[in-house]
Amino acid sequence: MTANRKNTPSDLDQHAPEGMNLTEAEEKEARKEGAKEDVKEAAKDAHRYLTDGQLPGEPKVNPFQGHDESQQYAYLLDYGVAQFERLVAGKEDFKPSDVQLAGLLNLERNGQNRTPYVRALMKKLGLKTDDLPEIAPGGPSYTNDLTAISDL
Repeated sequence: MTANRKNTPSDLDQHAPEGMNLTEAEEKEARKEGAKEDVKEAAKDAHRYLTDGQLPGEPKVNPFQGHDESQQYAYLLDYGVAQFERLVAGKEDFKPSDVQLAGLLNLERNGQNRTPYVRALMKKLGLKTDDLPEIAPGGPSYTNDLTAISDL
C-alpha cells in the first residue's frame, strides 16, 4: 500500500495528457477568466431580473395570456354602453377577469371598434394607446365615435 502523496510536476509531465499540465501563470489566468465568466453570468441574471425578463430586442410578453379564447363572452359586447361600463367596473353580478376583458377588447377593436367600449376596457385594464398593438393588433388607429350629433 502506498502512502498518500501529492502529484509533483514531474508526475504530471509524465502521465497527464498533452496540454493538461499548466504553468502557475496559466492556472492563475484560467482562474481569472473563470471569475470573469461568473461575473458576466451574474450580471446577465441581474439585468433579466431588473427588466422583468424583457431584454432589449425580445418580443414583449402579453400580460393577458389566453385572452384570445374569449369568444364565449362576445355577447357581453351587445350590452348597452351604460350596462357594459357597469359590467367592466365590476358593478354587475358577473365580474369578468382581466384576461376575459382583454379578450373583449380584442374582439371589440377587431369588430365594431366603438369608442366608449374601448375606453372602458382600456381604463379597467390600465392600458395606454401604445399597448393596443400587443393586446388587440388588428384594429385600426381610430375608434368609432357613438356620440349623437342631434337629439334624434
